[in-house]
Amino acid sequence: MATIGTLKYRLYQASNPMNTHADRKWYARAVQDRTVDFESFVTHMAEHNSPYSRGVIHGVLMDMLDCLQELVLDGKSVRMGELGLFSVGITSEGAEMEDQWNVSMLTGVHLNVRNTKAWSNAELRKKCRLSELTAYTKGTTENDASENSGGL
Repeated sequence: MATIGTLKYRLYQASNPMNTHADRKWYARAVQDRTVDFESFVTHMAEHNSPYSRGVIHGVLMDMLDCLQELVLDGKSVRMGELGLFSVGITSEGAEMEDQWNVSMLTGVHLNVRNTKAWSNAELRKKCRLSELTAYTKGTTENDASENSGGL
């Protein structure tokens, strides 16, 4: 399997939220040029010299997703090998006093994924090239990027 990927980015200008009087600066933001759906991901896996059929891979991944959701919603963290540690998180409004807080102040539930050594930020930086996405049309999936040389 390929270990080098192309990280696409776009430049944007923003002001410092802590100092609105400061000059705006330019930053880079990672962008994705398309979304690979579940079925395409299954096909991709099956085409990597896998001894398993698309159906077997699909079934195992569907069962994995069901079990992962069940466990994290039961308050457990699930370590998926080198992929990451999955857990559930919540956001809520604050209350002045502990006895004033109630469940109606809960504003969101979200999935947390913490990376591991193999997927650490430093390791990801080593495994990608940069490519500025200079032309972008909403809904277009072709790569209209101008490639920069080297890694990060």
